[in-house]
Amino acid sequence: MFSGFVLQLSSREEQTKIVKSFIPMKKDIQKNSGSDTSIHISVSSTEQCSTSKEKAHWLSRRLSLAYAASLEASATEYILVYTKDGLQLVRYNRKKGSIQRLLHVDFLAGKNRYRRKNDLSIHQPLAKAAGMKPGFRPTILDATAGLGKDGFLFASLGCQLTLCERNPILFALLEDGLLRAQNDPCTRDIVERIRLIQEDSILLTKQKPALYDTVYLDPMYPQRTSSALNKQELRVIRQIVGDDRDVADLFAAGKQLARHRVVVKRPRLAPPLTEEKISYQIQMTSCRYDIYLIPLQRTVD
Repeated sequence: MFSGFVLQLSSREEQTKIVKSFIPMKKDIQKNSGSDTSIHISVSSTEQCSTSKEKAHWLSRRLSLAYAASLEASATEYILVYTKDGLQLVRYNRKKGSIQRLLHVDFLAGKNRYRRKNDLSIHQPLAKAAGMKPGFRPTILDATAGLGKDGFLFASLGCQLTLCERNPILFALLEDGLLRAQNDPCTRDIVERIRLIQEDSILLTKQKPALYDTVYLDPMYPQRTSSALNKQELRVIRQIVGDDRDVADLFAAGKQLARHRVVVKRPRLAPPLTEEKISYQIQMTSCRYDIYLIPLQRTVD
């Protein structure tokens, strides 16, 4: 059982390794896919209060990114910026002086709020895929947390949840969103069921196996021309993290960490993530859930 919202960063050594892997200081954030496409990012604040500026200074040091005293002073087009609404990744057009919001984690409004208010049936496809039943809520590891949308729904449905995100940019956005949700009375109880880890899920296998009832995987989809992947949010995420090329290792880690099942979210017409036999599938309009059940005879040390 978790004792409230827990934030766990990697060890200093692992943080350094992760930051060097994803965010070289004052250089590009490279795509894992090996493409030449990349974006430069700095950190700033639009708020004049000392607290926001201190947060921006601290985050720039943590991520080894350049700090800009203002958007106008930024040497980069893309900026992680603290605003009155929290941390956002924006695109600043210097010529027009305009700001385009790209990524922002907000569990208090928009689609996240709608799902929390109107989509809390355990008979919905996502809940069924995770193994929820009347009187039973599995412990879940969301091993590819991203912006936390599906994970937050798991916690809203009553599950004890571990969110694991290895990309430092996405982790910072998710961390900020959860901290704001923790301070709101409408979502505080939900956040109390969440543990957030900055880590590569594959490295979690160094711990004791079979820690979670369900391991949930939603790796970055292969590039395609469908409208879903043309959405701005997913295009930006792809620029930051690229494709998950180590999906085989990720799936193997999921099997080690799961007691009962591994759930893989895939585009509806995409091939399976692995050649391993799928126990069963739940089909949706634009995606599906491939469920891999763990044999009951497996012993756990």
